[in-house]
Amino acid sequence: MPTQRRDLLERSAAFATRLLRCFVAERKRGLIPQTLLQQALRAGTAIGAHNAEAQSATTRRHLLALRSGALREAREAQYWLNLIEQSGLCADPAEIGWLLAESGELVAILSTSVKRLRTSP
Repeated sequence: MPTQRRDLLERSAAFATRLLRCFVAERKRGLIPQTLLQQALRAGTAIGAHNAEAQSATTRRHLLALRSGALREAREAQYWLNLIEQSGLCADPAEIGWLLAESGELVAILSTSVKRLRTSP
């Protein structure tokens, strides 16, 4: 497996793991609305699921669809994380900061991947 694909899988899995750990703690505190936590978790964990599935894409079109799905989920996760950060309800601003930065990097990586898949033969 090429290094870039492995790195993307590892990064999206690390992102989902930190998101889970952070939000399990936040759920216990009960200050962030449950709906927000669920939406962010769903989107944040789906990034890795799409990337994992992309490893077995059968065609370029299929790969593009899966990478596009991962990109949509990364943007959505970033949206929910922004809301959580801006609310000021999170106990660990540094952790939300890391999650926001990493979601931004995942969006950038996936955007580049999708653009390349759309434009190259």
